[in-house]
Amino acid sequence: MAIGPSAVERWLDLSTEELRAQVKQLVAARLPGDHSVWQAIRRHPALVPRIRGVLSGLAASAAGSKDEAMQKVWISKARSALDQEYVAPVKAARKPVVKEEPVPEPEPVIELKEPEPQQKQPHKAIPTMLFQEPS
Repeated sequence: MAIGPSAVERWLDLSTEELRAQVKQLVAARLPGDHSVWQAIRRHPALVPRIRGVLSGLAASAAGSKDEAMQKVWISKARSALDQEYVAPVKAARKPVVKEEPVPEPEPVIELKEPEPQQKQPHKAIPTMLFQEPS
């Protein structure tokens, strides 16, 4: 049986051993969490716990084998793909195109005033400071 979104629909009717073989193939395929197969699996709330059980069985059977570390990495990736929330695709509603007419901006009123001459202030003298040495 092939792994695909349409095949996942038939997984609900499989026996535990047949489902285990399919999940083993799915884990070995290392598909990303947003792949259509994982999305199809997350759509079926009854299938997700069955697959979790199969993944636990695969992790237990991989214990002690020479590929145990790699199998556990793949299984944990599959578990994280199951943990992602299923979001139903939402069709974006088309917004009507509104033609905006440019609003004429009023011309700014500029008042011309003669600048007042600024008087320069003389610099303030800085007082000298005397420091005493401690006695």
